[in-house]
Amino acid sequence: MDRLENSLFYLGGKSQAFFMLLCGLVSVLPLSVKAQSAYTNLPTIYINTFDGNAVTSTEDYVYAKLTRVTGSTIEKYDSLSIRGRGNSTWGLAKKPYRIKFNQKEKFLGTGHAKAKSWTLLANMSDKTLIRNAVAFELGKVLGLPFNSVAQPVDFVFNGSFQGSYELSDQMEAGKKRVEITEQEDESNLTGGYFFEIDGFGTSDGTTLTGVPLYFRTNKNLIVSIKSPDDDYLTLNHCNYLRNYLNTFETALFSDNFKDPTVGYRAYVDSATLINWYIATEMTGNVDGFWSTYMYKQADDPKLYFGPLWDYDIAFNNCNRVGDVTQALMMDKGFGTDLTKVWMKQMWTDPWFAKAVNSRWKAAVAGGLTNHLLQFVDSMAKYVDASQTLNFKKWPIQVRAYNEITLYSTYKEGVDYLKKFITEHATYLTTTFQTAEENALAGQASTSFVPDASYFYRILGKDSNKSLDITNNSMAVGTGIMIWSPLPDDTCQLWEANVVGDYVQFVNRGSGLALYDPASLSGSTYISGSQLQQVALNVTDARQLWKVVPVNTGDEYNFVNKQTNLVMNNAGGSAADGNKVVSYTYDATKNLTSSNRLWYIQKDTPKAQIGGVGITSPSATEYSVYYNPELQVVRFAADDASLLDVKAQIYTMEGSLRIQFNSSEEADVSALPAGVYLIHWTEGAHTHSIKFVKR
Repeated sequence: MDRLENSLFYLGGKSQAFFMLLCGLVSVLPLSVKAQSAYTNLPTIYINTFDGNAVTSTEDYVYAKLTRVTGSTIEKYDSLSIRGRGNSTWGLAKKPYRIKFNQKEKFLGTGHAKAKSWTLLANMSDKTLIRNAVAFELGKVLGLPFNSVAQPVDFVFNGSFQGSYELSDQMEAGKKRVEITEQEDESNLTGGYFFEIDGFGTSDGTTLTGVPLYFRTNKNLIVSIKSPDDDYLTLNHCNYLRNYLNTFETALFSDNFKDPTVGYRAYVDSATLINWYIATEMTGNVDGFWSTYMYKQADDPKLYFGPLWDYDIAFNNCNRVGDVTQALMMDKGFGTDLTKVWMKQMWTDPWFAKAVNSRWKAAVAGGLTNHLLQFVDSMAKYVDASQTLNFKKWPIQVRAYNEITLYSTYKEGVDYLKKFITEHATYLTTTFQTAEENALAGQASTSFVPDASYFYRILGKDSNKSLDITNNSMAVGTGIMIWSPLPDDTCQLWEANVVGDYVQFVNRGSGLALYDPASLSGSTYISGSQLQQVALNVTDARQLWKVVPVNTGDEYNFVNKQTNLVMNNAGGSAADGNKVVSYTYDATKNLTSSNRLWYIQKDTPKAQIGGVGITSPSATEYSVYYNPELQVVRFAADDASLLDVKAQIYTMEGSLRIQFNSSEEADVSALPAGVYLIHWTEGAHTHSIKFVKR
């Protein structure tokens, strides 16, 4: 039997639900819309239980039928069941639900999960109806691996219009959800695991057929395991995960916890940790440390943070903590005895403060705030007709739970949300910068030790913009510039290869190496030449760089082995496209001129050679593969008709060898053995992967 869902919609503080029945204040909305038609421009979900049975529990399912009407399209599903969901939200008048099909359905279409379980979120305490959607969009922008869908719908239950709802993924392991190896036995206890640091973790009781439903770490954090699920979860699984988290905690609270090799950083995926934390602060999510999802992959020592979930009382919408526009969740959020225990310790590590501020500045420079504001506007427009019907049934000026502010119009609620996003982002910019400066005071920069499993982003201290390739060109000799950080731009990511005491930086997009072309005059190399990209050659000293830690806060000079010139952002400009040049080595200016100072930020894990999955912003999800047996390169998509891409295959020297369309295979049998680059542009997004032909 399915266990009671834990803390997915806990609203902080106490476990007893507090709600208003709104006696006499809410009238049933008389709607004369014809059955089986769409109420508004949104899809309409009709669910009818067998014999009209009521849903009265968050544990017991009731058999039902479902019809979805989208415009003139009608889809019917006869084999499913429905139950309540949530904790405090289940006590509100507008109920959230979980639906479960008898077999897996691709209910949200191409590019999304094929699964049995889905959620219908009521968002009753969120008078904008879109806070979850905005949070999930933030997760996408920051680059978290999985972000739930937030599809607004109109919902009719047993013939009664219930209002504007949000159709979303169920928080569970699975393809297109939390993609881990799902364990069905004990053959590999290393993973995968999907679990939650869970303030409501004790509410289900203690054991299920002798297996704990939750456990506590040495620091007393409550952990609920979501995968393996109840059918496969064993005591050995629980013991493994408990021991793993206790080992992590031991490293986190050890004397050497700041050490990247033996401290806590050896156990965390830094990208998801920093992006999840920034999302928690940017959304003002007071429940972020009370309910925290995490996962661990099989045969992977790292702890991954996310996905994001449950934001109806985020974005300054909880009167139990008050206005958080000028506050951190580290100070005002719930979960002081839960995930916040870990986060407070991490904040004492200068690396963490530096990583948070660096990632935040990169996101802001990339247009984060404007993107969210535009997204709010587009979603508000999309749900406008639906919200009008919703607030006829559930009056907008009535407090449903713990809203700080009530509005007389929907627009007031949307404006309030946008105002918080703008002002809170400004506050975080100042606060994160101050936190970094305080944490790094007196802390000398550390030596750069490349992690061979990651790509890096190189950011100028003066500009906070990424080292990039002009026009994302694949050609040898193309110049190096700076550009606003873009999460999906492979030409802003660099592989760091150790060559003796030096590092060769290889661009992910082009596969070419960073190079200093400075000309020699007598015995002196002339400064001012724009850096270039060239074919890889580890014996070429112009491709090798001494990465010198300077000052505090992990700032670095890049000094070329051959020319002894320093990588420099020309003139200190922060303009997109500004040239990056090599400049005269000066021991004093190397320390004081911010033009010469660079940050090195670990970004994304390296894609597997032979195939890479891409989530398309404009068409469909697809993959690109090289088949060494058939000697072909091909695109594979869920719906090939939605993908129209032109691709090229280059040598690593930048010479074009083959052009082909995504609808056809590229025959590479005539190419000599070697390393090649597949390059394609889809919309405004450029992608590249390497493959080896033997």
